[in-house]
Amino acid sequence: MRLSTKSGLVAVAIVTGSATAGPVFDEPPGGDAGNSLTTASNVSTSSGTGVVGVIKGEIKGGGGFVSGEGDYQDLFRIYIADPLQFSAETFWLDGDDPLHDPMLYLFNETGLGIMAMNNLNADNLNAKIVNDDGHGNALFTEAGIYYLAITSAMSEATVLSGNEMVPLFEMGLLENQFGQITPNGEWAHSPLSGWTPATDTANIGRYEIGLQGVESMPVPAPAGLAVLGLAALGRRRRR
Repeated sequence: MRLSTKSGLVAVAIVTGSATAGPVFDEPPGGDAGNSLTTASNVSTSSGTGVVGVIKGEIKGGGGFVSGEGDYQDLFRIYIADPLQFSAETFWLDGDDPLHDPMLYLFNETGLGIMAMNNLNADNLNAKIVNDDGHGNALFTEAGIYYLAITSAMSEATVLSGNEMVPLFEMGLLENQFGQITPNGEWAHSPLSGWTPATDTANIGRYEIGLQGVESMPVPAPAGLAVLGLAALGRRRRR
């Protein structure tokens, strides 16, 4: 499977009436967020500071991954300043052409999978990921760079196991259709290497991802991450 070399920049705009309060980051008009660790779009304000409340974009479709073209996955490089408060969720959107069935994924700075979700439940095809293992324990505790992906269901993250591309979260399994899941332990130590082809090429459209615990990537990224990490730690200690 060949990774496409999509690239894009993320612009900031303040938008009223959004699903979540805070600055809204738009996928560039006419462009596209990347879908690999090297082409992911940095979510940054012009100053490199401030809370990020929403990412807005569009899964545009096209040729799909079978041909190496098309847009069924958007990958964003984000800065999680407060890991214990982190969450990301999609919302139903009014208007024309919303993405009806999204999937969300979170990876660490080296591309290792942390968590993912296909559907909240049988009646709600939106996705939400939180920093909780289901028993009140955090899945990660370090502030820093992470990768947040949204895809058209079912386009799943893959990793290389030997000479074979395997589905990292095994989203196709019946027990993984609803709720938050973690990677298959056998492949959890392999970084993101691609995506499975879209199974529903009509599942495309606009999306919004509401965020908690996320701040702007430094500008220029990744300079200043250590300073931001210490600042985030200081904030938590003062609470």
